[in-house]
Amino acid sequence: MDKRSFSILCLLFLTLSFSVAATAPLIPAIADYFGQSAIATGKLIWAYMIPYGLCALFWGPLTRKFSVKRLLLVALSLFSLSAFTISTAPTLQAAFWGRFGMGVFGSCFVPISLIIVGKEIKTKKKPKYVGILFSLSFLSGLIGTFCSGFLFWRAVYFIPFFVGTVTVGLAAYWLKAYNYTSSFKITYFQTLKNKEILHLFGFIFMASFFYHGVQQWLGVFLAKGYLFNQFLISLVFTISSLVAIFSESFGGLLSGRISPLKIASWGLFSMGLFIFLLGLFEPGKAVFFIIVFWGAGWAFNHVGLSTYLTSLPDEFLRDAASLNSALRFIAGGLGAFLGGKIIFVFGFEFHFLIAAVAIVSLGFILRKKEKIISGGR
Repeated sequence: MDKRSFSILCLLFLTLSFSVAATAPLIPAIADYFGQSAIATGKLIWAYMIPYGLCALFWGPLTRKFSVKRLLLVALSLFSLSAFTISTAPTLQAAFWGRFGMGVFGSCFVPISLIIVGKEIKTKKKPKYVGILFSLSFLSGLIGTFCSGFLFWRAVYFIPFFVGTVTVGLAAYWLKAYNYTSSFKITYFQTLKNKEILHLFGFIFMASFFYHGVQQWLGVFLAKGYLFNQFLISLVFTISSLVAIFSESFGGLLSGRISPLKIASWGLFSMGLFIFLLGLFEPGKAVFFIIVFWGAGWAFNHVGLSTYLTSLPDEFLRDAASLNSALRFIAGGLGAFLGGKIIFVFGFEFHFLIAAVAIVSLGFILRKKEKIISGGR
C-alpha cells in the first residue's frame, strides 16, 4: 500500500471518531441546552449506532460493483454534510437526523479500510496496520472527548465537518482506486454458515452489546451519582481514551506474537474488573484511576478480534469486514437503548452488575475457544 493512500485511510479514521466518543460525555450538556432529559437526549447515541450497523452490511458487497475510491468519496462527503447538520441543529430532533446521517455514511470507512488491509498487506504486517488505524481512531476520540470538556457542544460536530471536507479534496487526488470489482452479490448467509465465523461474530456482538450498555451511560452515571461537572466527566473519558490509544497499538503488536483471541479475552477480563471496582469505591474520585482497566480492556478486545478477522480466508474477507462493523454498532446501539430502559426501571447499579458478570463470562468462553484453536493447530 502506498503511503499517500494509507495517509488518507488514517485521516478517515481521525474524522470518523472525533465526535463518536465525545457524544456520551456531552449528553448531559446537550440535554440542558435543549431542555430535555438525559434519557431522552441519549437517543443521539443509538441514532448513530444502529443505522451505522445496518448500513455497514452494504459497503463490503458494494466494493464488488464500485471502486473503493468512489465509495469513500461519496460517503465522506455526505458524512461531513451530516456533521454540519448537527453543528447547526435548531432542535434535538434535527440533531437526531444529523446523527442518523453520520451513522449511515460513516459506516463505510472501517469495513472498506479492513478490506484494503486484508488484500494489500502481507499477513505478518496486517496487525501493525490494523493497530495503527485503530490507534488513530482512539486518538481522535481522545481529542474529541477532551475538547468536549470546554468547547461548546456544536463545535465538536463542526470539526469533523471541516476535516472531512478537507479529506475529500485530498482523497480525490491521492487515494488509489483500489478496484476490486466483480459480479455484485451479497453472500452473508453463506459466510455465516462457517462455524468459526459465526462464533467470532457472536463474541463481537455480545462484547459490543455489554460494553456500550455501560460506556454510553457512564457520563450520565457520573453526573447523577457523583455530581461530576462536564469537565470532570470529559476528563474520565479522556483518560480512558488515552490508555486505549497505547493499548490498541500494543495489543496489535502482541496479537502478531501471541494468539489474537487470547489478547481479546484479556481485554474482557479487564473490562469486567473495572465495572466491579466501580461499585466498590466511594466517593467517585477513584474512577480516575480504575478507568484505566476499561480503556485498556476494550482496546485489547477490539484489536484482538479485528486482527483475527483480517486473517480469515479471502473468500470471507469482504463479508466479514462489513459484518464486523455492522454487528458492533447494531449491538452497541441496542446495548445503549436497552441499557437506558433498564437504568430507568432498576437503576445504574443493577445494570452495571449484569454487564460485569456477562463480560467476564464471555472472557472465560473466549479463552476456552482460544485453547481449542491453539490445540488444533
